Amino acid sequence: MILIVLGVGALALISGTLLLLRVPTCPPTQPATPIRLSIIIPARNEEDNLPRLLLSLNNCELATFEVIVVDDGSTDATAAVAKSAGATVLAAPPLPPGWTGKTWACAQGVQKARGDLLLFLDADTWLVPGGLDQLLSAWHRHSGERVALSLLPFHALRAPYEELALFFNVLMAIGAGGFGAFGKPKLFGQCLLVSRDLYEACEGHSAVRSRVLENLFMADHIEAVGGRCICLGGRGVLQVRMFPDGLNQLCESWKKAFIDGAAATESVVLALTIVWLTSICTVFLLVCVAPSSLRVFAAACYVLTASQVFFSVRQIGSFRWTTAFLYPIPLLFFFGLFASSLLGRKRRRQVNWRGRQI
Repeated sequence: MILIVLGVGALALISGTLLLLRVPTCPPTQPATPIRLSIIIPARNEEDNLPRLLLSLNNCELATFEVIVVDDGSTDATAAVAKSAGATVLAAPPLPPGWTGKTWACAQGVQKARGDLLLFLDADTWLVPGGLDQLLSAWHRHSGERVALSLLPFHALRAPYEELALFFNVLMAIGAGGFGAFGKPKLFGQCLLVSRDLYEACEGHSAVRSRVLENLFMADHIEAVGGRCICLGGRGVLQVRMFPDGLNQLCESWKKAFIDGAAATESVVLALTIVWLTSICTVFLLVCVAPSSLRVFAAACYVLTASQVFFSVRQIGSFRWTTAFLYPIPLLFFFGLFASSLLGRKRRRQVNWRGRQI
């Protein structure tokens, strides 16, 4: 029995380590030749988030840039807020069949853009001081290559319910970042920096027009034309607060892309993820049901597993150590929401996101 306890603990630690070794971040800013940059922000009902992002886009030395906010049918003051901050506001035409709102808005922004380099940012992100130069400097290191650079924004948490997103954030990093021993880098949807030449060569957002997780599928198109995807962590450069409006927003956000995300994950990474989630769940169960003579070994495995969860998640967000120590709670929430998403997909239920059915 002791070998079973220790074996499960070892399996949890090994699989977790293989999935997420380290999340690299942007290197320090280096001098580079300035470039013309177009920053494109798709926005639907983002009047509360936009001021923070637009204010953070300042004091850039490595680019002459324009900011284009594409108003995707907002019913609030998104357009007025963007215009008052000095951004160019573009009203997206009515959404045509076969497109998602975000892919359509991004494609419209590119048509308006004049830069040689395109930066797509979600409206709920923001750059730390000097972050834009650091991001551009990271891209300049590969400017002689056909490269698309994507950052996973560092998740800034404010409310207790946001801690429940622990495993969603970890699995997003695992599935798209290529930060482990297996799997190749794809892209993150919140931040994409790509040259216009490479964007047009892969047909950009029109090639992934119907995809909710357009970033994962665009990576395949980039590679098909000889491009390469590079993913980095956004710590110290780019932050995001994804769910300021409550637990329901958190649930609806993850439910809209749950199944597509799993389907787009490489098979070896998906299999290893299942092993990891199963083993860390089993470690907790052993703490609860193991004979008293083995409880100390099970508890030791639990502490090591919780420490590994904490090490992983602190690279991508400001999660508390107590959340990692009590990881069965966010893990149970993850399993419950996954089951709900799977049932909804089977019953062909649509998810409401920012007033639009998807």
